[in-house]
Amino acid sequence: MFDTININLRSIDTQQLNFVKTVTRDLNAEPVSTRFGTTYTSHIDNLTIRTTTQGVSIGNGSLCKFLYGNNVVNFTRTDTRLAFEKLSDTLHISLNNATVSRMDVAYNFEVTYPPESYFYHLGNLPYYKRLEQLYNGVEGLYYSSVSDKKQLVFYDKIKETIHHKDYIPPEYQNKNLLRYELRLKNHIKQIFNEDKVTVPMLYDVRFYNRIVDYWRSVYRNIVKVNEYEIDIADCKGIRDLNKIGILLLVEQQGGMNEFFKKLDQQFKIGELDKRQLSEIKRQTKLLLQNKSIGVVRSPLIEELNTLVEGV
Repeated sequence: MFDTININLRSIDTQQLNFVKTVTRDLNAEPVSTRFGTTYTSHIDNLTIRTTTQGVSIGNGSLCKFLYGNNVVNFTRTDTRLAFEKLSDTLHISLNNATVSRMDVAYNFEVTYPPESYFYHLGNLPYYKRLEQLYNGVEGLYYSSVSDKKQLVFYDKIKETIHHKDYIPPEYQNKNLLRYELRLKNHIKQIFNEDKVTVPMLYDVRFYNRIVDYWRSVYRNIVKVNEYEIDIADCKGIRDLNKIGILLLVEQQGGMNEFFKKLDQQFKIGELDKRQLSEIKRQTKLLLQNKSIGVVRSPLIEELNTLVEGV
């Protein structure tokens, strides 16, 4: 489940007499002196190691790629433990007291259709900005929180790997691989209501399950855009007819996302006030989720929902 994990370890939390020498003794360390002291920057495969007399920071690279040479395979709880054991052996220090400052929680799903086909059906997410743009040379769907503490990204993992000319295991070649990645950029301990989040917690079964549940819950909060067919037999009166008319209007405008963009524009030019905008969006979302008047959920989003719930 993990990709990038950034951690920090204070030298006082270890029992090494010469912390810098211990960490850098087998590494090509480049020293940079500042008024705060000297920082020794090293690289272990794709990971960056920055060491001072006060501590060491490790990250800015994929933990999965560090262990397996690629981050196409799905990284398990056991893999997480093995990766940190390997890293500890390489640095000659225990990382058990290291705290986590960033975690990217990700999973690659083998899907029926090209990954970009699923983006349309992933609508708005409360308190996040939704944006479709290129990600590492491929089309991606971004959700960025207002506070910029969290970000969701959906993209074609195979295309992204090819773009970077990285290794693709044979079992994944020529597959439709959709990646859902939740990036928790900071404030990890506040997100999980802990005094601190340490390395061993990442492979503790109970805390690991909490992380997966959180990753799953954020996905659930995304408004799913339905494809729907209208059956007149479902119309039981004028109210249902009005609802069907609204659904047809949304469809005519290009779907919920495009419809909401036009409403936002009406709000910006003063033709809708904040209360009106909020109420129209709320009622529209309810209609799109109402199967009693002929709303049929897209098979693509049903597939993706099932895959996420199955992790």
